[in-house]
Amino acid sequence: SSGINAEYGGGDAILGSISLTGILIGLPLNITMLTYFFTFTGKRALSFTLYSLICVADIVIIIAHLPTTISYLDDREPLLFGSDIFCSIWGLVWNTAMRVSVFIISVLCVSRMIAVVCPLRKINRHIPISLISVYAFLITIQSSVPFWFGDGYLYDKSGVTCYDQNEYGPVHYFFVGFLEFLVPLFVVCPACSISIVALYNSRKNMNKFAATASHRISRKNNATLTMILLTFAYITFNAPLVLYTLIAFLQMATGTKLFDKFLNAFHGAEIEADGHFHLLNFTFTVSVCLNSTANAILFICRSAAIKTWLRGAAIKTWFRGAAMKTKRVV
Repeated sequence: SSGINAEYGGGDAILGSISLTGILIGLPLNITMLTYFFTFTGKRALSFTLYSLICVADIVIIIAHLPTTISYLDDREPLLFGSDIFCSIWGLVWNTAMRVSVFIISVLCVSRMIAVVCPLRKINRHIPISLISVYAFLITIQSSVPFWFGDGYLYDKSGVTCYDQNEYGPVHYFFVGFLEFLVPLFVVCPACSISIVALYNSRKNMNKFAATASHRISRKNNATLTMILLTFAYITFNAPLVLYTLIAFLQMATGTKLFDKFLNAFHGAEIEADGHFHLLNFTFTVSVCLNSTANAILFICRSAAIKTWLRGAAIKTWFRGAAMKTKRVV
């Protein structure tokens, strides 16, 4: 390597620093949240199971983003991506995890909307879990398509990722690049809107209920608000990706050059020949990692029970350490 960002300038230094910060914060927080949700999943509602699955997907995404971060900080050298086997496994894992994460958020939104609109209706936990499992299986099969043709995922220096370089045409791109990111928005946005209205009405009528009922409603409202915030985080961090894939698909399908100006903004037209796609890099990798980090932060900020659990764990750790020191002195 010629040195950190010697060729690609400050853009890669910024992307690498942002990514590294997201990893250092997001990975331990998501592992901690997974431990908490896994501990109580059997005793709580469906939402805890879905929260656990979100944490699993986020942990996979953050770990998978580590090789990309290292390459950002070393002039986009392949490093770990230098191995064709590693690159192919990475491409399979990354493409599957980021899509499954979006699907889990969609399932969470719909299940929460049903719980709000039909509070007496109990959702069978096995139904959403089965849907997520089937979807994850199908996406894994889809992501393995390059292997069917005897190929794999190859390192792309401009994207700082490993991707399938086969040309399948606009129909394939419509499904893998556009449909799987845009369709969830048509599910998430209406479900989230309905939940927001229901949350507003519930809070407005809170004083009409008895104390015990009011506490139960308040807990449900908190769960609904958590879902809404997770949805907004998903929309915020994924909107550029959805917008880019939509425009790129329209350009590919129609052959028009009407969208060149927009796409060049992502590609960095003034330095496109050198492959410095900083905005595109942020859209396809860094923002996805940041979304995974934001989810864990939202879980902690939104739940008093989690904060209490964390304080208890910290106190137990402190007393255990103090006891060990006492034993050594004795």
